[in-house]
Amino acid sequence: MNNRELKTIIKLFEASELSQLKLEKENVKIELHKAQKEISREVVEVDSSKPSTPPKPTQKEAEPSNRLPIKAPLVGTFYEAPSPDQPPFVKLGQSVKKGDTLFIIEAMKVMNEITAPQDGVIESIHIENGDMVMYDQTVMEIT
Repeated sequence: MNNRELKTIIKLFEASELSQLKLEKENVKIELHKAQKEISREVVEVDSSKPSTPPKPTQKEAEPSNRLPIKAPLVGTFYEAPSPDQPPFVKLGQSVKKGDTLFIIEAMKVMNEITAPQDGVIESIHIENGDMVMYDQTVMEIT
């Protein structure tokens, strides 16, 4: 394993949601760990004279999401367009048909076109052009 491969693995790990990674290749063993991040902390004052009741869910929490996540089927580099001088395959708010190309993931110098699994509208794009994506990472959402 050369330095370039090692740097790529570290960069992918840092960009991922993984908390640890163990890898053995040839005569190299790598073990990476991330510190647990606190996502949010809420301070609640409790009046001990009243029985506690759980907080009511907000409207956003109560409604099931009808967004379908489009996840990366492999690790690689995300590209929003077929080439740098062409427009993106899709834009936020654009309608797509089942089978339309949404983006490309380059892995090992192979360009893999990722297509829409159903008709819908692009509701969100979570990755920037040229970013590394991990397997099963949500790239876009459609409704």
